[in-house]
Amino acid sequence: MIGYNRLAQLGKSFESDMAALDHPLQAAPGAAGSVAVEVKQLATAQELISGPFGDPDQVSLGSGTLTIEVGTVDPESGAFVPGSDPLSIPIASGSLNDIADSINASSSGIRASVVEENGGFSLHLAGDTGAASAFKITGMAELDYDPAKPDLSYLATVQNATDTLYSLDGEDFTFGSNTDVPVAMGTRVDFSGLGSLSVAKSPLPDAAKSLMDAFNGIQKSIASMAGKDGKLEKDVNLAAGLFKSLGDAATASYSDAGSFTQLADIGMTLQPDGTFVVDQKALDAAVAKDPTGVEALINQVSAALSDAMKPYTGSNGSLNSQVSLLSALMMHNGPSLIDYLTGNGASQQGGLASYLGGEQSTDTSGGQKDLLSYLDGSSA
Repeated sequence: MIGYNRLAQLGKSFESDMAALDHPLQAAPGAAGSVAVEVKQLATAQELISGPFGDPDQVSLGSGTLTIEVGTVDPESGAFVPGSDPLSIPIASGSLNDIADSINASSSGIRASVVEENGGFSLHLAGDTGAASAFKITGMAELDYDPAKPDLSYLATVQNATDTLYSLDGEDFTFGSNTDVPVAMGTRVDFSGLGSLSVAKSPLPDAAKSLMDAFNGIQKSIASMAGKDGKLEKDVNLAAGLFKSLGDAATASYSDAGSFTQLADIGMTLQPDGTFVVDQKALDAAVAKDPTGVEALINQVSAALSDAMKPYTGSNGSLNSQVSLLSALMMHNGPSLIDYLTGNGASQQGGLASYLGGEQSTDTSGGQKDLLSYLDGSSA
């Protein structure tokens, strides 16, 4: 399930990038222009704090193994959904300083510190910003914490993990950080507070490369998770459908886009591994020849990529449906879940993912090699 949740998070991030970029790029041909941004909520990190104790080197909360999982709290069910494998952290003496040092030495991404307050010393824990960076702690009674059930913990919640909320020309978007927030194609900005601001947009060549970088990033992630030893190795069908849908949208012809109808016309060509490479000279020549045409094409492709992602990441999309169903099976300890996770009784190319909407087609007529061929090396 972790693989599906991670893929869903990546998909939502990519969709957010594309949706935020699906606005007119230029105020006038060749001009960068600007976009009106309103910041409604800043992204926050989950922060926890223990009650006050005495000497941070002498008091012991127990020894053992602390397990940390990073994920998100489902807004509909309220349940914590892990987005990463559990990380086990050995705790020796169990003193506040020992616990903080052990957490900081791990790869959990959680920052721990011992702070002095209220006449004693407390353990402070903080994760990264963004709703997908909530974390759950198990293994030691004094430190157990479930963000879905905070009242059952000895740790107090300082603040929850939330996304930044902002609008572009009146349309709302979310992002998991307050830095490098996408507001237009090729244009990102840092948010430091609430309010309105006008942000200058990047030139067209930067916008085109931003589109390519976002596309390449999600395709590489999908291929990695569906490959050998990946989170989706047992059932790559859903990932293959998403990989192909995005590739088809990126390589399609758009007759109403202007003088350029394909990304290849502006120097962006697809490689055998399903990612794009840009010919900078060809891109610069296209912008010099017809900046309005380049803008129209990039807008068309951005919108198409966003639309291609929606069936997978919407509230009823394939990825979210997959996560919800697997969560339900886990709650009921269903044997079908065990079969599914071990590969017994479920086809590696069909089964659950196919039922929930994953495409089984391996047709490569869309201009790219399909993911299954790529993974078995036939596209090399």
